[in-house]
Amino acid sequence: MTLWRVRATVDDRPGFLSVLTASLALRKINILSVQVHTTESGAVDDFLIDAPDELTEADLAAAVQRGRGRDPWIARADVRGLIDEPTRVLALATKVLDESATLEEAIAALLGDCDISWRADTSTGTAGFTETGMQLADPAGGTLYVRRHAPAFTPAEYARAQALVALARVAGKRAAA
Repeated sequence: MTLWRVRATVDDRPGFLSVLTASLALRKINILSVQVHTTESGAVDDFLIDAPDELTEADLAAAVQRGRGRDPWIARADVRGLIDEPTRVLALATKVLDESATLEEAIAALLGDCDISWRADTSTGTAGFTETGMQLADPAGGTLYVRRHAPAFTPAEYARAQALVALARVAGKRAAA
């Protein structure tokens, strides 16, 4: 069996998640975890799955589409994906607090495959996010720019990144006192 991360959007209506999960089950795919992110375009379902070794990325995309999923994003995963999300986020917060990781490193670990850059000029834009980018006010000054091609950022991911930045801000104020 092979671990994969699968993300797809479905209509946020009763029964639509079950149609998607039934389509995956027909391919003997075991869902190990699921997170549902509410967005304007529907529910973005983020799965960690265990699939038969012979299934390809194209097979998984076809199963998602048969299950009424849209815009599938699929990537191989490893056993670190089995750590539940609250525990993973708390561990990243601890690393920021004990300074064993920079804020940028923690944000990159939180959001996955992304590029982070910093600019001193804060007048170029305000905090916010799009499908492919985030702007976060750096507690040390300036702005952090986070870019990712896929999967698209969700409001929940932006809120998590903002919370990590807020924690770093509080930790910096305490350290300065």
